[in-house]
Amino acid sequence: MDAMFVDCAAALELGLREARTGNPKMIDVFDAILTQLATRDDTDAREMKAAAHFAAATCHAVSGQSGAMGKRAAKAMAVLKSLTEPSRTLESVDVIADALMDRNENRRALPYCQQAVALTRRNAEAVRGRLWRAGRCLARLGFSAEAAVVLREAIDLTRGSGPELLLAHALLDLGNAILRSHPDGASTAFREAADIFAAKDHSNQAATAWLNLGVLASRANRLEEALAWYEKVREARERDPKTTTTQRGNLHNNIASVYRRQCDFARARTEADRAVEILTPVGGEFLAHALGTQGEIRRDAGDKEAALKWFGRARAVMEALPNANREKLAEKLSNEADALEALDRATEADALRARAAALLQTEAPPTPRAAPKPAKQPVKRKPNGTVLVTLDGIGLPAEIYAQCDLHTLEVRLERRLDEMDAGELDGHEHGPENVQLFLYGPNARALFDAIRPVLTDYPLCRGAEIELRQGRKVERFPLSAA
Repeated sequence: MDAMFVDCAAALELGLREARTGNPKMIDVFDAILTQLATRDDTDAREMKAAAHFAAATCHAVSGQSGAMGKRAAKAMAVLKSLTEPSRTLESVDVIADALMDRNENRRALPYCQQAVALTRRNAEAVRGRLWRAGRCLARLGFSAEAAVVLREAIDLTRGSGPELLLAHALLDLGNAILRSHPDGASTAFREAADIFAAKDHSNQAATAWLNLGVLASRANRLEEALAWYEKVREARERDPKTTTTQRGNLHNNIASVYRRQCDFARARTEADRAVEILTPVGGEFLAHALGTQGEIRRDAGDKEAALKWFGRARAVMEALPNANREKLAEKLSNEADALEALDRATEADALRARAAALLQTEAPPTPRAAPKPAKQPVKRKPNGTVLVTLDGIGLPAEIYAQCDLHTLEVRLERRLDEMDAGELDGHEHGPENVQLFLYGPNARALFDAIRPVLTDYPLCRGAEIELRQGRKVERFPLSAA
């Protein structure tokens, strides 16, 4: 792989993170990447081009530029449709998987998520974040059982040795995947995730875990407990400037469900009306859920005709989504079928139930299993020492991400390691909010001392966290304290 391609991949990886914030400077970065790749038409390059256009579309969307977003997304889709299967180049597979998931193109993202796992499956440290991504993608598509298997493997590989935020995100997704099938296990996962997020001062994600604990309590008819969780979420959401419209509307919808279960239909309708009002401009899955709650309120209150109307609207919104969660769409179809049957319209009800059953019979392609040991150990001496360098993926000034890239850092590290004969760099892994570099050598402290000048000199390493492992001994400290 040539250096230019690797540079583009590294720039795009970091650019994707900035695109989620709507940083307009990233548009120029993505255009520069496209210019660099203009003369190449191989599969790897096309994956990168599609990812660059999708990333630009995400940036335009966050900035409210719907016209520009649509044009970029169309260009990305045109490139993507020319590809028949993922390449075997991890760098381009990774970025297109991330870009597609940012756009909620989960069905298209899944093969790339699974290919990334296949390409790293023998390296436990490199594969864990990619397993989490594949599990999240499966869960979004409504393959909960399959997602749970993949997410548990990611958790097993992360617990005790991997980034805590990655563990928390995987636990949160696992809880959602098993919420119906194993509520006690889901509760345990949500509580652990909430504790990690709260300890790391990530209140927005902690509030999501608390919300899910409220959902579990509501489903178990522990209604006062559910309302207590939702009040805790409300307080956190009101303090957090990053709270989204969807999060606000979804909270009202969940509160409405509790009042419905209490048969307090007036308060339930007030909360549900507010949820629909907030979520209608946004659209999507959460609007469908709010419309479904309206149907449940009317059904439980005995208004069969109104219930059918709301259930039909919920199903229509969910059905219109290009990447609808198959389990949730099946639920919407079943609710509408029950409402039809209550009105003695059995033939129509049977047709909807048949559609729901067909959805649930579809199967997801298997995600490759990860092996517990690394694929390569080319260090000549026994590599008992490990150095993990965790870089801040979102919290540094935008100009650092624009001017620095991971490839340059890795080249400098490899050059230094060659000079000092201290060990080797074995790649990197992207987590939800950070990047982790893996280095191996006979002596972890000597290895870190060798690379410290490179780390302290490169702005991208500002705020980095260091972990040294020598046998069973583990030492953690910030780079600034070294």
